[in-house]
Amino acid sequence: MGSDQLKLNEFKELHKSLTRNMPPWFSFLVLGFLVWLEEKFIDIRIKTEVDNAIKEYEKVDPPKVVLPEPVYSETGDSFFDEMRLTAPWVDREHPSDSP
Repeated sequence: MGSDQLKLNEFKELHKSLTRNMPPWFSFLVLGFLVWLEEKFIDIRIKTEVDNAIKEYEKVDPPKVVLPEPVYSETGDSFFDEMRLTAPWVDREHPSDSP
């Protein structure tokens, strides 16, 4: 077990330089911290690269926002008529929440 668990060369070199002439238990603790830190570093780098790629793509081909028309419906009779505008994905057979 050693710096072979680290993926990036920068972190491998950092581990070597921090643990030179140190007891094995200290090397193990530093390795655990560097493995955790490297995972966080890689996650942040991936997120940043993907976000930048999405921004670049949206400059070339902006997203098109498509809003479906609301559904108009009437229920009841005479004085107690109810008019509703609902989203198209709402169940049309579902009764109203109003009193």
